[in-house]
Amino acid sequence: MEAKQVRDVIKAKRLAKKITIAKLAKLVDKNPTFVAAVLNGNQRLLPAEAKKVGKALGLDKATTEWLAKCPVREDFPNTTDPFKYRLLEIIGVYGDALREMANEMFGDGIMSAIDFTIDMDRTVGNHGEARCKITLNGKWLEYKRF
Repeated sequence: MEAKQVRDVIKAKRLAKKITIAKLAKLVDKNPTFVAAVLNGNQRLLPAEAKKVGKALGLDKATTEWLAKCPVREDFPNTTDPFKYRLLEIIGVYGDALREMANEMFGDGIMSAIDFTIDMDRTVGNHGEARCKITLNGKWLEYKRF
C-alpha cells in the first residue's frame, strides 16, 4: 500500500474504535502531537511502541511496521532561508497532526490568523542549551453551518 492508503487505514481503525490520539500517546508515553505526526506518516515510533499502537488499533503486521518506518517528508514546500525552512518543515511534519488534534478538541473549524498573537521566547533546555519557544495563540473559529 502507498503511504496515503496506510494513513487512511490507520485513521479509519482509530475512529472506528473511538481511540483518541491522546490515548494512543499515553499508551506509548509520547506527546500527542508527536503521535499524531506518526499516524500521519511524518514521524516514527520505535518497533515496540508501534506494536502497542498496532495492537490497540487492530492493525495488521505490515501496517504496524509502517508506524516504525523512517518517514520520507517530501509533501511540503521548501525555501532557502534556514529559519523559514525549519518553520515550514515544522508545519509539514506536524501540521496535519495539529489540525486533527484541533478538530478533536474544538470541532470543525480553524485558528484565526486575525484574532491571533505569536510570541517567541528564549528558554534554557535540560542540558543548558538555548531553546527557541514559539507560541501561536489564535481564536478558534467554527465553520458556519447553513
